[in-house]
Amino acid sequence: MQADLEYHEEVGVEAQKLFTERVTELFRALPPDVQEQLTRHLDLKVAALQPKTEETEDEEAVEVASGSTELATSEHEVQEESEEEKEIEAVKMKSSELKTLFRRIAEVSHPDKVVAKGFSPQEAERHEKIFKKAKNAFDRENWFVLYTLAVELGIELDTESERHIHWIEQDIKNTQRLIEELANRTYWHWYIAKDENTKTNALRHYFLQLYNYAYPDL
Repeated sequence: MQADLEYHEEVGVEAQKLFTERVTELFRALPPDVQEQLTRHLDLKVAALQPKTEETEDEEAVEVASGSTELATSEHEVQEESEEEKEIEAVKMKSSELKTLFRRIAEVSHPDKVVAKGFSPQEAERHEKIFKKAKNAFDRENWFVLYTLAVELGIELDTESERHIHWIEQDIKNTQRLIEELANRTYWHWYIAKDENTKTNALRHYFLQLYNYAYPDL
């Protein structure tokens, strides 16, 4: 599954580049007044998605607080707080182990370390790829990929525990979600389309979704 994600990400870069070039070509073919109209529409759309200011958030927080005066003393609420504390503690534990695991991988595979150890060009390239994968996995909090890379490097690790199995299950779900998100992108549908009609539909959908504009002859 990890290989599938890497495939989608690698091919996705090229797909997005080619799709953007095609969209830009179509956009520039429109009359100047229409281009200006679409640009204005997009600016307003982006502005509406901007996060609220701290002042607005503070005002809303005061309103919520003023409307809630009861103390959380019920057994159900206390149980919820306890579960939340456990989740926070679990997140902290995973974060700590991720940092330790990534640090141990970096000690072996970081480009500076590889140069210092005088590895052959082939080994240096292999370690550089491992380091990049480890950095990506660390950023995504993917313990399973880090663990796999550590094993590949021959790093001695602790015996897997029940919590590690739980993390692996989480990582698999997250990886599957990322693959589905990438596969659902408009540029991906356009890129893998086997006929011009499907490609045209993808472009039409893009202009409607982004600009609320029915592109002529698409």
